This record gives sequence, C-alpha cells and structure tokens, in this order.
Amino acid sequence: MARGIGDRLPPLPLPDLGGRRAVVTGASAGIGRATADALAGAGAEVVLAVRDAGRGDAAAAQIRHRHRGAEVSVELVDLASLVSIADASARIGQRPVHLLVNNAGTGTDDPDARTADGFDLQVGVNHLGAWALTAGLWPALRDAGDARVVSLGSTMATRGRIGPGFGRPTRSTYQSYCDSKLATVVFAGELRRRCLRAGIDVTAVPAHPGWCATAIFDTGGPPAFVTLIGRLTGAIQSPADGAQPVLLAATDPHPGAYYGPTRHRGSAGPAGPARLPEGARKPGIGERLWELSTELTGVALAP
Repeated sequence: MARGIGDRLPPLPLPDLGGRRAVVTGASAGIGRATADALAGAGAEVVLAVRDAGRGDAAAAQIRHRHRGAEVSVELVDLASLVSIADASARIGQRPVHLLVNNAGTGTDDPDARTADGFDLQVGVNHLGAWALTAGLWPALRDAGDARVVSLGSTMATRGRIGPGFGRPTRSTYQSYCDSKLATVVFAGELRRRCLRAGIDVTAVPAHPGWCATAIFDTGGPPAFVTLIGRLTGAIQSPADGAQPVLLAATDPHPGAYYGPTRHRGSAGPAGPARLPEGARKPGIGERLWELSTELTGVALAP
C-alpha cells in the first residue's frame, strides 16, 4: 500500500452541485474517495460504487461526518465481472445519473491475472468494465440532462497501443496497463464525438491524476527508483491533489479535451488542460476501440 503524502494544493473551487447525482467507481479509497468527498461537499448526491461493502460503508460514514447532511450511498460492483456490472447498472440506473466518474482501476504484476470473463485483468477492469458500466447506465445518463462521463487516463497512456490482441492475456503487465489507460482516454473522446453528432446532452471528458500516492501506483506505476525520485522532488502528490484534474473535468462549464496536472511534466501541480497522448489522436482509433469493446464484451453502447 502506498504511503500517504500530504496535500499541497488548495482545494479546487467547485460549483453548487445540489440536485445532481454522481456515481464514482472505486470510491472507497484513493483518488475515487477524494473525488467523492469533494463532490459531496459541493452538494451532490454521491453513489460510491465499490467492490467491498465494508470499505464502502466506512468511506460513506467518513464523508457524511465531514459534510453534515451529505447524501451518500454505497452500491456494490465488481468491474472484473460483466454480470456484476449489469446487476449494479440495473440498481443504480433506476434514477437519473448526472455524473459518472469511471475512476476505478487496477494494476498488477501478475501476467496470468484475468477477469471473470477471461480478459486481461488491467484492460478488463480499467477500460472494458468502465465501458460496460457506462453502457448499462446510459439511459440514466442520457435522460438526466446535461450529464457528464469522466474517464481516468494516466501519464502512462502515452505508451499505450490499441491493436491486435487488445484485451487478451499478455505477458507484459506494464504494456497492458498502458494499453488500458490509452483506451480510457480514447473512449472518452469517441463518446463525446458520438454524443455531439447525435445531439445528445452528455459530455465525456478524460483526465489523468499525474503521479499519486495510491495503492495502484505500487503495482501499475513506474519502477521503485522512479517512485523514490518522485517523492524526493515533490512530483508525487496526494490523492486529494490528484483528484483535482478529475474534478475539473467533471465540473468545468466549458470542458476541454483532456485535463491533468500542469507541473513536473504533468505528474503534479494545479489542474489544467493536458496534451492528448499521440495514440489518442490517430485517425479512426476511436471507431476501432468502439468496435473492439462491443465485440469483446457483447455490450452495445449506441448514443
């Protein structure tokens, strides 16, 4: 488990989110927990979509303690299982969803790790699980009005590839993590384009948190010596600081194409516009990912 690092940035000012319902995956710890806490503090009703009920309940109690009167609930979902995702979508989607933050992600150094459906664990959770949840909640998002989907990328998305074998088991966990994070960025961009083309009032925005002291940083992040250098130079930040690009993507009234930290080559600092990874700017890559995601999961998403 990554050791904690104190917050360095002042809290990001958020608009009044009263009357809006937000779903945050992976919200029991790390960036997801920090994101959920900030949204609840701004008045949003927040659904913590988590794998572990005990940790979810503890996070909800702590958020309610920090923000008296906050509306916070817990829903169980395992993004490594399409069945679990479908069940959770049916429960959560009974009411409008104004904001979906696809935060949950996993990193592993086990090349044999698989989802319940046989996908590479990292691609399966980080992208295909988020794809299926977005599809399952699509009616609740589409009908909410002025809805937004935020997807979490990574600085490592710059090394990702979307091509033959995507989503299938691979011997390089480093590469599969990079691939999964490029996919989250490409997915957001393609979803946004399709909604604009169809005249649907849903905006999709990707963001990356830079380098953060979270558990995933230990398994899906840079090598140990890079981590040490980052800690010494201040390039690794707290989950609350890392959540700021996510919150900006979720609430900016005129959202840009991508957000991230603006210092230390995008690894830390105040949130602002970020440069899309080269792989996300390739012609036709969004359409290709859309086809692959539909084919692999059997789950259709048709804005």
